[in-house]
Amino acid sequence: MIQPDVNPAAPLAVDSGSFRDRDGRVYRLDGRIIRGLSAGALADFEKLRTKKFYRRFLEQGRLVSSEPLAPERVPLAPQEHERWAGFLEHAAVPVISYPYEWTFGMLRDAASLQLELVEAAILEDMTLKDATPYNIQFRDGRPVFIDIPSFETLQAGAPWAGYRQFCELFLFPLMLQSYKGIPFQPLLRGRIEGVGVQIAARLFGLRDRFRPGVLSHVWLQGKLDRRFAATRQDVRSDLKSAGFNKELILANVRKLRRLVAKLSWEGDDSEWGAYEAFHNYSEGDHRLKESFVDECLAASGAGLVWDIGCNTGQFSRIAARHARQVLAMDLDHFAVERLYRAVRAEQQGNILTLVQNVADPSPNWGWRNRERSDLGSRARPDLILCLALIHHIVISANIPLDEFVDWLAGLADQLVIEFVSRVDDKVKTLLRNKQDKYSDYSRERLEAALGRHYRVRRQQTLESGNRFLYWCART
Repeated sequence: MIQPDVNPAAPLAVDSGSFRDRDGRVYRLDGRIIRGLSAGALADFEKLRTKKFYRRFLEQGRLVSSEPLAPERVPLAPQEHERWAGFLEHAAVPVISYPYEWTFGMLRDAASLQLELVEAAILEDMTLKDATPYNIQFRDGRPVFIDIPSFETLQAGAPWAGYRQFCELFLFPLMLQSYKGIPFQPLLRGRIEGVGVQIAARLFGLRDRFRPGVLSHVWLQGKLDRRFAATRQDVRSDLKSAGFNKELILANVRKLRRLVAKLSWEGDDSEWGAYEAFHNYSEGDHRLKESFVDECLAASGAGLVWDIGCNTGQFSRIAARHARQVLAMDLDHFAVERLYRAVRAEQQGNILTLVQNVADPSPNWGWRNRERSDLGSRARPDLILCLALIHHIVISANIPLDEFVDWLAGLADQLVIEFVSRVDDKVKTLLRNKQDKYSDYSRERLEAALGRHYRVRRQQTLESGNRFLYWCART
């Protein structure tokens, strides 16, 4: 909800990711989101508010709510006030996430929203000047568009300026995952502008040209890009002179909508996507573990919970009964994809699913290493669930146990962690073809590491005798 007053003593920060837009800037004020607008952007916003599609998407919860804010109620320095013709206040999104942390289904749903908005805007003589997934966030389990200054008046004869950006940040990553099984997250994390058209043309082979969308959106676009890359020709003016109109844009956008809707991926290489079918817990141990987690979360008072190594989200759902927000993350893309599909179907809005490898987490990067921030800076947890994970971190990822516990303690004041002993089948499997140099992997070493940061409030040994649960809180 938009709040009526601004506390002048509240800390103010310029959003480090909003600097590229010359028509606006985002400021964070005591948990609130305020945006300065240029005169042109403010005029476009006033026009936008009169459009039927704007009200419709607002009512559906797919467009961030935004209200004008009088300049005298925004405690900015005079030079900041002078930069902008007006200010908006947006409803805050609980947790900011990035497309390289999303699943296939999340990126596809965001792409569909982007295209729906473009089509609806053009039908009412407006458009979106860009098409980046960074303008979309997930709230209540579904995508919501947050970059209001992206809307502008449609100019007669102008093409859709965001088409190439849509391809490089939405369409190419989706097609590479769908058609070739190439994970898109490393590609998007490796280049902030996405998968370039020439890179995509090299990744799709000759046979791929017969797949839907590859010939027109990859191969032909790549050919035109090479042809006009160094030209002095004014292509926009030429299009306008040739009678380019909004019906041509609408035809392209509608074709893209149909293409995106047909793209699919079923995670053939998933290791943990069906974890519930092959874990080695007895039925009794499974019930004990569920009860332990449920009771600890109920007593913790934690508002924001991370479930790292969430698999298909069984314990994320338990955490969601008690916490305001749960981040369910795993490095297995399809396991998280399955959870996203379930959360969306169940409308369990306080679980945000993320593809995240805690041994190689999202970094600070982009311009000046501040344009995109690490997850801990965006959403610092009150409590971390770390269940059946530590053996993978220490043995598979070669991260020393003490280092891992130090990292956990640096993030959260509370921790629920499970230790899997060396006699457990899962640990034996990890060590089977490795030289055992993991003398630090022991229950005693874990308890000593925990003791340096936390007080163990409760612990539970499962009936197998091979697994141990701890609920820890800051000392």
